Amino acid sequence: MTITATSELHDAWARWHDAREADLAADHGWLSLTGFHWLPDTATTLDDLPGSWSAGDGGATLTAAEIDGLRTIEPGDGTVEGTITATVAEAGSLPWVRHGDRLVELVLRGGRYAIRVRDPRAAERAAFDGIPTFDVDPSWIRPGRFTPLAEPKAVTVDTARADLRQQVVTVGTVEISFPDGPRTLLATAGQGGRLNLSFRDRTNGELTAPWRVVSTSIPTETGSLVVDFNRTVNLPFAFTEYGTCPAPVPENTLPLAVTAGELAPVRVTP
Repeated sequence: MTITATSELHDAWARWHDAREADLAADHGWLSLTGFHWLPDTATTLDDLPGSWSAGDGGATLTAAEIDGLRTIEPGDGTVEGTITATVAEAGSLPWVRHGDRLVELVLRGGRYAIRVRDPRAAERAAFDGIPTFDVDPSWIRPGRFTPLAEPKAVTVDTARADLRQQVVTVGTVEISFPDGPRTLLATAGQGGRLNLSFRDRTNGELTAPWRVVSTSIPTETGSLVVDFNRTVNLPFAFTEYGTCPAPVPENTLPLAVTAGELAPVRVTP
């Protein structure tokens, strides 16, 4: 790789990294999480929120009075006075109501409804000083080839929470070329035609989070693609105890140290 190409690589990575940090540190980004509550079958009050909350087959339910100061987000922006309900797709999230400058997000994980609280005054957000990373290294930009499955396959995996298992949908395999030989990882669908590779490697638990994820380039018609491990990122659970991130499928364990991408972040409350 030429000096010019290396400089362009660093510049492009720096722009991407700056945007990544800005997204994390947004008012209601992942660093703002301050609470997670599974919703019970019967209406219950929660320690850090007004109103009463529950969930059933028809979705999640919130009952509140005007004095509680809860306001709806969609549709419109009005005071919650009485009972409102909402639903969300499995593995999805919905910005549901506000309490002051806090946002209450409805999620569905493993068939169970829960709410997460996002607070711009969260300690992790206030203390955030960037994401540590390995140095950018062109040798960690590896060629690969995607082979789609005949049909997407759902696989049940562990998550960052001990009380939750989730399904991830694999869409094919990506064979990646490494100096010591090819390695194959199962892929899930990413944004804009890209693929996501969630994986473990030998840096986990010492230099990096228990697992990380990297997105590929968009596969060509023949399946060829590029995996830039310099853009390997931590999932939300590395920054907050309130993440529900699914773990990699067991096959996605690389028998090598991927010394590229994001290191384990410094936490206020490890």
